[in-house]
Amino acid sequence: MKIPFHRPELPKDFNEIVSDSIRSGWLTTGDQVQEFEDELKKYIGCEYVVAVNSCTAAMHLAIAAKDFGKGDKFIVPTFTFVSTIECGEYLSMEPILLDCEPDSFNIDLDQIENLLKQDPTIKAIIPVHYGGSPLDTKRLYQFAENYGVFILEDAAHALGTISLSGKVGNTKYGSAFSFYANKNLTTLGEGGAFATNNRKLAERVKNLSLHGITKDGWRRFDSGGHWEYDIISLGYKYNMPDIAASFGLWQLKQINNWQAKRKKIVEYYLSNLKELDGIILPKYGINDGNAWHLFVIQLNPDLWTINRNKFIEILKKKGIGLSVHYKPIHMMEYYFKKLSHFPESFPRAYYLYQSVVSLPIYPSLTQHELEYIITSIKEVAEDHMK
Repeated sequence: MKIPFHRPELPKDFNEIVSDSIRSGWLTTGDQVQEFEDELKKYIGCEYVVAVNSCTAAMHLAIAAKDFGKGDKFIVPTFTFVSTIECGEYLSMEPILLDCEPDSFNIDLDQIENLLKQDPTIKAIIPVHYGGSPLDTKRLYQFAENYGVFILEDAAHALGTISLSGKVGNTKYGSAFSFYANKNLTTLGEGGAFATNNRKLAERVKNLSLHGITKDGWRRFDSGGHWEYDIISLGYKYNMPDIAASFGLWQLKQINNWQAKRKKIVEYYLSNLKELDGIILPKYGINDGNAWHLFVIQLNPDLWTINRNKFIEILKKKGIGLSVHYKPIHMMEYYFKKLSHFPESFPRAYYLYQSVVSLPIYPSLTQHELEYIITSIKEVAEDHMK
C-alpha cells in the first residue's frame, strides 16, 4: 500500500471552478480574487483580507507596510519554517530567536515577556500557531499594548484555528495565512493572504502587493475602468491570479466538512496510539480550537532501540509517507553561520527536532489507510521498543 504524506483535494470536474471571467480570458487578479477575499473575510470574521501568492509574501508585506527596516529587532521562534524569519530579513531587520514552551511546540511566551522587559527597542513579534494549535493571543496582544510591539501572527497552519481571542485572523494587528499545496485549503498549489481589522494597514499591504500601483488591471480595464494609474510607493509583485482564487473559492465551500474529517482522523490516532508508551501524543484536546493542519507525535528516545530517522525509514518502506516539522532555524547552515547558535542553544527545539514525526492527516484518508498506518506503527513498536 502507498499512502502519501499529503493528498490534495481536487474537484471531479475542473470546469466547476472556472468562472465566467476566466472563460472570457481574464487570468490575472480580478473579480475572483475579490470574491475570494470577501468569502475569507466571512470565514475568518475579520474586516480586511488581501490575497497574495504566498504566506511568505503576506508576512513580508505586513512588515514592510509597518515601515520597519535595517536594524529593527523582531522576535521569532526557532522551531518553524524559514519564511517566518525571512520576511524580516528581506528588510534587513535583526532577528531574535526564542525556544518553544516546555510543554508545547509553540514559542515560549514567558521568554518573550522577559526579553521585552530587558530590551525596549524590539519592534515586532512573529509567533507561529504551530500545526494549527492556538497561541495564547490574549497574552500576545497584551504584550503589544504594554511594550508597543507589532504582532504579526504566522498563521500558515491556522486557517480555522480558534484562539482565546477568537478565530485567528480577526485581529487589529495582522495574520498571514498559507494556501500552499499541502495546507487545509489551497489555491491551486501556491497562495496566501493577509488578514486584519486595521483599514490603513490593509490598504498599505494591498498597495505594496502590486508594485505600489493605484489601480490593478481589473480596475483599469473593466467596463467602468480607466487606463490611467500612478505608482505611490516602492512595491512588490505578490498578487494572486484569478484562477488560483477560483480554486480557493471551491475549496472554501468544502472547508467545514474537511475540518470535521480531520478531527475524526485525530480522534482515531489518539485512540489507537495512546497505549504505546514510546510515543508522546499531542497534548491538545480535540475541541480546543486546533485546526489540525499537522498531527505530530514524539518518540520517547529512552524507550526505543532506533532513532527517529530510522523509524521514518522503516515506515517509508511500508509505503507510508511521513515528515518532520521542523529542523530549527538556528540549525540551518545559513543561520548557523550568521547567528552562531549551537544546536543546544535552544534545548526544547533541539529535543523536539530529534523526536518529532508528522503523520498523514487529510480529508481523503480512508479508514483502510488509517488502519494500515496504525498497524504499521505498532509493528515497528513491537520490533524496536525496549
